[in-house]
Amino acid sequence: MNSDVYKISFSAFFADLGYQAVVASFPIILVFQFHLPIYIYGVVESVSYGVGLIFSFLGGALADRYGSKRVAIFGNLLITLLSFTGLAQNSLEAIGLFLSGWFMRNFRSPARRTMLVQATSENERSRAFAILHSLDFLGGLIAVVYLSVGLYLRLSFAEILPLTAIPILISSLFLYLSRPREGKSTARRSGKVLGAVALASLLFGISTYSPGFPIITVTQSTSQIYLGTLTYGFFLGSSSGFGMLLSRLRMKDYLGLTLGYLVTAIASAGFIFLFPFREIGLYPMAILLGVGSAFAETFEPSIASKVAGQNVGTGMGILSLSRGIGYFVGNSVMGILYSLSYVYAYAFASLVALGSTVIILALVRK
Repeated sequence: MNSDVYKISFSAFFADLGYQAVVASFPIILVFQFHLPIYIYGVVESVSYGVGLIFSFLGGALADRYGSKRVAIFGNLLITLLSFTGLAQNSLEAIGLFLSGWFMRNFRSPARRTMLVQATSENERSRAFAILHSLDFLGGLIAVVYLSVGLYLRLSFAEILPLTAIPILISSLFLYLSRPREGKSTARRSGKVLGAVALASLLFGISTYSPGFPIITVTQSTSQIYLGTLTYGFFLGSSSGFGMLLSRLRMKDYLGLTLGYLVTAIASAGFIFLFPFREIGLYPMAILLGVGSAFAETFEPSIASKVAGQNVGTGMGILSLSRGIGYFVGNSVMGILYSLSYVYAYAFASLVALGSTVIILALVRK
């Protein structure tokens, strides 16, 4: 790994060190502070991913045209809009600030992935994405820890969240310091493979609902807000640690992707049966969700980078577009089903994740 891989990865670390505290706070702010029904939260999350997918595709396409570094820095700087969510005086302000920053996060992500592709050779690709994912989620874990400690100490969101802008700005500095190659990719074009992976990613997006739902589940089960936000910490921590493990292992891309989808299906089903055991039963399922995420975030972009042809940014944009469509559908359905019963919501997610597994198995067989 050259130094640019670590600069880009530490940029991800500092970005998540900031905005993931806002992500973990958002469902609490809407449902418990402004007293909106859970299905409204599901609709807002659907909009964030549904409209965000347009920004994802746009960011990937513009990365090919204007340069991945320029696009990534522009989007990353505007993620700081998320930090002002804690200052909102009503639910509409909170939703507006959150969505604005989240759209910029989506805009930046394909360009940042393209920078990583440009900084690596093909045989380094999966390891580089594993390192990126590991440091990315490690930053998120620390963010959730300081958020949970702050809430435990009775600090308000208005006192905690504005400070998250500082690590996001540091993240932008690391992107500026990196020097990825802007030359053409040597990736081979394979539209069928890219399409199959995009379809599997779409279904996986439907099954990997917003982390706000497990946060709400644990909060309901334990009646403690800080225990709910810690759920996200277990998810991020396990995903970060397993991502680092994947960076040390040699594993075929398709095998890793299949395992990730399967583990996610098992974790979603586990939320149904372990709800009565409170955090003792639910935290291990959050950990499994993190493991599944590490597999997917490592091997999905690795495969896409190898079959996207010359326009790697557009390929990453297509991958993000597919995942965004899945998130849009998934969070809408989860919000509705969760309003009826958490059992229906998690059963739906588990079955769809199994569908992603079947697609990749069929692709490997061909």
